[in-house]
Amino acid sequence: MLRINEDRLLTDLRELAAIGATTDGGVDRQALTESDIAARAWYRRKIAEADLEYAQDGAGNQSAILLSAPPSEKRILAGSHLDSVPNGGRYDGSLGVLVAFEALRALKDAGLRPPVTLEAVNFTDEESAIMGLMGSKAVVGQLTRTDFERSRVDVEELIRRFSAAGISPESMLAATRDDVLAWVELHIEQGTRLEDAGLDIGVVKAIVGIRSIHVTFRGEAAHAGTKPMELRRDALWGAAAFALRAREHVMRKYSPGVCNVGKISANPGAFNIVPAEVYCALEFRHDSEAEMDQMQADLIGLLEGCADEFGLSVTYEATPPVIPATMSESVMGAIERAADKLGLSHERMLSFAGHDTQNIADVAPAAMYFVPSVAGISHNPKELTSDADCVKGANLMLHTLLELCDISKSLPHIAPRRHRRS
Repeated sequence: MLRINEDRLLTDLRELAAIGATTDGGVDRQALTESDIAARAWYRRKIAEADLEYAQDGAGNQSAILLSAPPSEKRILAGSHLDSVPNGGRYDGSLGVLVAFEALRALKDAGLRPPVTLEAVNFTDEESAIMGLMGSKAVVGQLTRTDFERSRVDVEELIRRFSAAGISPESMLAATRDDVLAWVELHIEQGTRLEDAGLDIGVVKAIVGIRSIHVTFRGEAAHAGTKPMELRRDALWGAAAFALRAREHVMRKYSPGVCNVGKISANPGAFNIVPAEVYCALEFRHDSEAEMDQMQADLIGLLEGCADEFGLSVTYEATPPVIPATMSESVMGAIERAADKLGLSHERMLSFAGHDTQNIADVAPAAMYFVPSVAGISHNPKELTSDADCVKGANLMLHTLLELCDISKSLPHIAPRRHRRS
């Protein structure tokens, strides 16, 4: 049975981890910063060394390409991202790009020309240094001019980073593709479900939706020593009660859904003043849009109930949601058949983190799979996936691509949603 080159893959992982390496064993390659640009240049060199075709689109997405003969109109894509969170781990995203790349090299080394052109893709800014899932949004036509205005860096820095990668807002808006036949992504689990169950592979059946709400409780500032407790309108009491009640409610009614209050600030913010105003950032996730609608209604009801109980007012504003993405049965089936051929244990599960796959699923059959994360640690320099699991994941990518080639003529067509440019 055809296999990837283990030593070559693991050497690539070590080489890539040295780019943007931090002193505690992690990496810091925030999107389109100097270290990310260096990683992108490294990937381009590796593609040239492998004698594969190289391409970069208007969003800065990079591809290693193994052409079919003749080159097919549609292409099967696989990959992930090389950028990282600040002081993150060396496997998140990077492993997904490198296993796809190694699969193409293994096919080329074996003298196999696929019936469908294959690409190993590095998407730009998956990790939100600029706006999150940026490169894949561009590919599927979800990017708008308003997104640039909401960028997490200022305009001057945005243009500087784009220029370093040879792209611009205009080129990004023109980067939409209509040639994607199918997509598959390997990712580290970033949790302990596989490790706890002793499984090799988690086949992702859906990527949860994400909704965020900006919340402000308003009460009344008062002297922290002289104001009787029973007369206080303490905005922090309302926010604290909400955080705990939201936890209990979501665990009881919406499992496996999750919620989080991840940012909180009090004003005036002094030891001796009762907080008059508290801001908190609420986020919640579920794989069902209907369940998310009900979760949102329940959580807003809790907000208003806590405000009434503590004599406060409350305002809230929702940000644009991330829609849940259901994975393709065709691609999940290809992953599972390949896993069975390789003797890898597997089961289906949800992804509670966002990934580029959820955007590609909007325009083509798409799925992803997880390999184990030691102790579930991720977005952390201690992030680790064993060499053995990296190799298993790479061989699974190779044989999943072969399975997808075999069923390429029967893959379903997905009519993309219409995204209005603004």
